[in-house]
Amino acid sequence: MYQSFYKASFAYILLQSDKDKLINVDFAIYKPDFTKDKHPVLEQALEELDLYFNKKLFTFSTPLALQGSEFEQKVYKALIKIPYGQTKTYQEIASFINHPKAFRAVGNANSKNKLAIFIPCHRVVAKNHLGGYNGGLFIKETLLKLESVL
Repeated sequence: MYQSFYKASFAYILLQSDKDKLINVDFAIYKPDFTKDKHPVLEQALEELDLYFNKKLFTFSTPLALQGSEFEQKVYKALIKIPYGQTKTYQEIASFINHPKAFRAVGNANSKNKLAIFIPCHRVVAKNHLGGYNGGLFIKETLLKLESVL
């Protein structure tokens, strides 16, 4: 496994990859205590994050290792299709993947997303509020503001 991090204005974004794909993205308040690995997947992810945070990239192309059940992977594939600067509700995602009553399961899948930002679960909101976010609502709000949604 290879690892690196990106320093965003609101947190450090920790990145992990195997030899071919990005496998994990997480947030930390403090600077990680490890040396950044040089690896093509990580270098691509870092470059794309930099472009994203500078509003110059709207779709990621870093190869991703989708993890989870068949249902969770359907959810993640649907999330990737939400355009930059737009949101969808948990209900809309459930309907899109042909499980219209599974909006709570969509929320549960979102909470298990290991590839935050690259699989944009921050773009999924509840009908009347933001919903949850594993990185914390402050980060969800920050990402939605960056994309001019809030």
